[in-house]
Parts: sequence; structure tokens; C-alpha cells
Amino acid sequence: MNDLTTRHPGDAEYLAAIAAMPEHTPSPRREPAPGDFVSGETAGRRWSGRVEWIEDGRMTLDVGGAWLAVPVTDITH
Repeated sequence: MNDLTTRHPGDAEYLAAIAAMPEHTPSPRREPAPGDFVSGETAGRRWSGRVEWIEDGRMTLDVGGAWLAVPVTDITH
């Protein structure tokens, strides 16, 4: 039974903390999709751009008018 007579001190704080967890917990990393803006580092060089297409674990980015092909695993943000 969970009513006001069976609650313990701290229950409200506990429930409030649980309710706020999604706001402070990062979502699982998802695969980028065409149109997403991403950035990362490949072979010690930083890059950022908009995803044009993805094929076989590599993505092609538009980086300000030029294209760059990098591994999807190199995304840092």
C-alpha cells in the first residue's frame, strides 16, 4: 500500500530525483542521418559539416562547399 501513512522521510525527494533523471542523462548515441550537422576528428584533424550520405560505415559531409568522407566512428559531437 502506498499512501501517505506508509511513506518514509525522503520519499518525495527520491521520486523527484528519479523524475529529473531523463533531463540529466544523455540519450544513447544514434547513427547520424543525412542533413545532421556533426563534428569530429580523423587522423588528428578536426572537421565539422552536414551529412550528405552514409554508406558502409563511412559518411560524406558537405564542409562548406567541399566534400569530406570520414568513418562514422570518428564523430565526437
